[in-house]
Amino acid sequence: MRKTEHKLFWLWELPKEEAWINDMASHGYGLVDVGRIRYEFEDIEPGKFRYKSLFLKGSYTSEKIRDFIRFMEDMGIMNVGHVSYPGRTCVYFRYENTGEELEVFSDLDSKIEYEKTMSSYLVFAGILNLFAWIYNTAVFIMNCIHGHPTFISFLCIINLGLAIAMAIALVRINRKIKKLTQEREIHE
Repeated sequence: MRKTEHKLFWLWELPKEEAWINDMASHGYGLVDVGRIRYEFEDIEPGKFRYKSLFLKGSYTSEKIRDFIRFMEDMGIMNVGHVSYPGRTCVYFRYENTGEELEVFSDLDSKIEYEKTMSSYLVFAGILNLFAWIYNTAVFIMNCIHGHPTFISFLCIINLGLAIAMAIALVRINRKIKKLTQEREIHE
């Protein structure tokens, strides 16, 4: 039997999303398809599978991403879905639960590069939201001056809120990058 859940996770909350998907699997619901806020599950043996989501640089159809997916599938790790973003892809994998976490990026350099992928995307998206906020604020002010206030003020609040949320996430990710970089320097 299939079950569809709708849940919002911010892009920078991949570990939280992954934990939720794995919790669903432990209760007998295996992820079979995914959208931005849509998760489709089917009945499975509880705890049989675990899931890993990865935010990768490149489009889903790019040769680099397709090669990575083939590499994972050759290791018995199945691709169950993806969500595309401009220049990036979040790919979802399913693997047999052996009791151990799937460690895709085992060395510090690849962990740092992975975090930088998320960081660079948040900078891009945050700047777009900031520009949208400036534009919407200017439109709102002009409409108020001419006596035609509109719902644009609501968009201003949303754009500014998203830009602030992305900035906070960016600070957290950059702290993680700094910690990994310091750890790498200790081991060198």
